[in-house]
Amino acid sequence: MNAPVPTPIYRLVHVDTLPTLLARDALHSPNHQPNDNLHYRTIHNVNVQANRRVKLVKCGPQGSVHDYVPFYFGPLSVMLLNLKTGRVEGYDEGQEPIIYLTTTAQAIVADGCQFVFTDGHGLATFTEWYDDLSDLDQVDWGLVGERYWSDKPEDNDRQRRKQAEFLVWQFCHLSLISEIGVLNTNAQARVMETLDQFPRSHHPQVNVRRQWYYC
Repeated sequence: MNAPVPTPIYRLVHVDTLPTLLARDALHSPNHQPNDNLHYRTIHNVNVQANRRVKLVKCGPQGSVHDYVPFYFGPLSVMLLNLKTGRVEGYDEGQEPIIYLTTTAQAIVADGCQFVFTDGHGLATFTEWYDDLSDLDQVDWGLVGERYWSDKPEDNDRQRRKQAEFLVWQFCHLSLISEIGVLNTNAQARVMETLDQFPRSHHPQVNVRRQWYYC
């Protein structure tokens, strides 16, 4: 299956982080967070993040995974399921506070951002890394957007391929985000209220995307 063009990419954040992103007018990688004391509500597994901090990237601008802002190629990620089912230590709020920030790989490139992407989970041994959009067909487009992705006896690599990533070097401007996807109208109202507090900031469309959640 060929890569869709334009190629959508999705980032998950907690809604409490949205004011910080609006104030900064950008999304920053973990290693390049501004020293502004603004609140960032983390939703990640601590052990996974520790490994990403030291995982080296061997193409593109290189560095470590924590030098990049990560996006997925599809919704319904393993990460979101873990958040829903209480498998992330310290998180018990369910899916409603989790929002999607979406853009396209082509928009990232057009803005001059450096990037890399993978054909699977960034920490997996057999994952391949790329820095040219001509290689997007290496991503399993028949799987990255699927709701059901568990490994099977005839294919025990499904979960790794489901977690293919597009990673943006250091930061990307908030103006590149074309849509904020939310679980329901309550979350939509909360996001709209936050956007209204930043009238001079970029305001993406805010759409209820229930199909992007485990419901």
